[in-house]
Amino acid sequence: MSSRCYVGTADPHQPHLAHARFVLFDGYPAAVIPALAGIWAGHARRDTHVLVAAVLAHDWEYLDPTITGAATSGFAGQHPVAGVGMTLAATSPDGTVEAPEPVSVFPLSQAAHLDAAWIYLIDPAADAIAVHTDDGEPAARYHLDACAAPKPSAPYRAEGAIAHPWAAHHCCVPTPGVPR
Repeated sequence: MSSRCYVGTADPHQPHLAHARFVLFDGYPAAVIPALAGIWAGHARRDTHVLVAAVLAHDWEYLDPTITGAATSGFAGQHPVAGVGMTLAATSPDGTVEAPEPVSVFPLSQAAHLDAAWIYLIDPAADAIAVHTDDGEPAARYHLDACAAPKPSAPYRAEGAIAHPWAAHHCCVPTPGVPR
């Protein structure tokens, strides 16, 4: 399954502006929300600012909280980032790896001009992810805690504690109310 998306954060002083990175594969909410929750719970150790920094560090072929540094890529310039995903790299016609693109900055009102089906904006103040459709309209909002497994030190909860670093997408339920 393939769908392109952007993942990033909104400018705290101009919330209509997104600072985001491109993700080539698996951009559907059923894949991205649990992946981001897994990265947050594992790599970022439940620090949403660390999650944002990790996501904004590269454009991505795909996000995968289970990826290890030992993963291999078939493309020059790509490399795995343990606990985050596989980077996306561009090569010139002569095979030279090109410098990475800068972070994309765009107003949500212009999202329809992007080649992406979804936009995910991480809110560090609320530990949440706002999901926007390809036209920039809000579709849902998820709290990372609701999508991640309990902290290792947390007591077992029979109502759905899961042993792996992120929970399956079916446990991620959008928060009620109007998406922000």
